[in-house]
Amino acid sequence: MKTLIAAQLAAFNQLYKEMDDIYHSYAKEQGISDTILWILYSLYENNSSYIQKELCSEWHYPPQTVNSALKSLERQGIISLTAAPGNKKNKLVSLTEDGLTLTQKIIARLTAAEQDSFLCMTPDERTDLLSLTKKYTELLRRHVRRISDDT
Repeated sequence: MKTLIAAQLAAFNQLYKEMDDIYHSYAKEQGISDTILWILYSLYENNSSYIQKELCSEWHYPPQTVNSALKSLERQGIISLTAAPGNKKNKLVSLTEDGLTLTQKIIARLTAAEQDSFLCMTPDERTDLLSLTKKYTELLRRHVRRISDDT
């Protein structure tokens, strides 16, 4: 028989995976990968250029994964890649006109759905959700690092 903590963790992890599946299914319906979804999301939300390294850090993707997605987007004319000022190794990622059109079609609708969902919660519920999720993430990171250091 599962303990209460084990059952709660299982429920939390299942909800996390369900939410991840919502985004994955949406990306698939739009004909793009999860990585491309989050890259376009960042460019749309930021409304300016990003350095490739920032995209890796923000979405916790390996550089090779982001690089492959960016090359695909560049071939499609969705983004442009230019050398970042002061460091030619870093690439500056910007949406093209086609990219702006695509993000309006795909990402604007997604963020509207997210906002509608968030607004169905009270301000206190939204604050609690963010605060508790952040706290759990930080604690989990600390505890996983501890067990990783032991191996």
